[in-house]
Amino acid sequence: MTTCDLNSHIIDSGFYSNGYATSEARTIFCDIYRYQRWLDVEAALAVSQAELGIIPQWAADIIAEKAQLKNLDLNAIREGIQKSCHSLIPLLEALRKVCPKDAGQFIHFGATTQDIQDTAQSLEMKDVLDIVERDLLLIINSVSSLAEKFKDTVTIGRTHAQHALPMTLGLKMAVWLDELWRNYERLEPLRERLLVSQLFGGVGTMDAFSDQGITLLTKFSEKLGLTAPNTAWHASRDRTAEFLSVLAMISGTNARIANEIRCLSRNEIGEMEEPFQMGKIGSSTMPHKRNPEMCEQVIVLARLIKSNALLGFEGMINEHERDYRAVRMEWITITDSAHFICGQLALMTAIMKGLIVYENIIHKNVEDAATFISTEALMFYLGTKIGKQTAHHVVYEVCMEAIETKKLVIDLLLKRPEIAGNFEREELLDTIDPVHHIGLSAELTDLTVKSVSDKVKQLTPVFDLERLCPLKDSTGICEVKR
Repeated sequence: MTTCDLNSHIIDSGFYSNGYATSEARTIFCDIYRYQRWLDVEAALAVSQAELGIIPQWAADIIAEKAQLKNLDLNAIREGIQKSCHSLIPLLEALRKVCPKDAGQFIHFGATTQDIQDTAQSLEMKDVLDIVERDLLLIINSVSSLAEKFKDTVTIGRTHAQHALPMTLGLKMAVWLDELWRNYERLEPLRERLLVSQLFGGVGTMDAFSDQGITLLTKFSEKLGLTAPNTAWHASRDRTAEFLSVLAMISGTNARIANEIRCLSRNEIGEMEEPFQMGKIGSSTMPHKRNPEMCEQVIVLARLIKSNALLGFEGMINEHERDYRAVRMEWITITDSAHFICGQLALMTAIMKGLIVYENIIHKNVEDAATFISTEALMFYLGTKIGKQTAHHVVYEVCMEAIETKKLVIDLLLKRPEIAGNFEREELLDTIDPVHHIGLSAELTDLTVKSVSDKVKQLTPVFDLERLCPLKDSTGICEVKR
């Protein structure tokens, strides 16, 4: 049996994982990285306690030095988990064994398992948010450029899957841009609430730390780049529920855009298409197919992320001061949603960067639909002489007849006595030119692009993706490559 045969989850598949995750996300959540996180948190705890005299400085120095996974026996840890049925103690026991001078006696001094694992999970979510923030900005910049490029390209606005009124393609994309930016703005307040430590002991009283608990929590949090919360959140899982919800919102926006591209790529519309290159095959039996599979995968991932968000709300219902049911769900929901959002953002980055727009087909579609998509303007123009309500009634009847008989609206209109006596054919043809009826499409596009561009310029990116591989080249144990 090869190593690949053991990869049974789709995100770890040696063949299909790129459609569901990225190597960055897999690095964050691989066993090696997760264990190193826990060791980092234990080291930060020991160093902070030594600074307050809770444990000896020499012991903290040894713990910090030895708290590297390369120093530990992974097989012994694996066997210890099977025997003890405990997720953390075998790791701590392995660390204790490599700490001389009884320094190991001061490991995990006063903390409870969930303190360490929740704190490490906050650090994992921090890395995920760094990737989300970076990739969302890449998508925002691509959409901003597209909106500007097509701000004057007249297209058909559609409502209820039917032709509606003229607009510009740039405005359609500006609406995408505005929504994408709102999602980006959700990240900063989310960070403030989400990225907190946990160090409160068994039931949240800090009793093991005596009167130094709050000071210790502050030091501990600062060393890890997290905020110190006011109370324990062992059973309060609203933060993780919010994290999953925001990921669901971001993924939902991406899916809406991808779905629009997918719809507009239909053969009977043909106005845009996801990136294509020779060798990309749509069907094993129909050689002509150019399926929008990237866009469809974006939608698939959004549905998976939304499902996990629902489980996040389930995880808010816990009992008393601690309940592992939510935590054990989060190990799945947070991990999977993180993989899925990173995979989705990578797909969307590629889609928007390589989006194919067929302007000639857009122009032809507008031409073919010109009369019907300009009926609002036609109604108001006719209304200047025959009244708006009368005009609506006449145009409605004529349009319904034109749809059923395939006759021209203008020809049918000019047969109506209230129209023939008041209007000439040429003025009616000029009235239904869609170019005259795009409203403030270009202005609204410019306004949105400038607003987002100005805000992007003021950003100071907080992400540092070099942190994503703490093991670097110091060990050969982690096979995940960035």
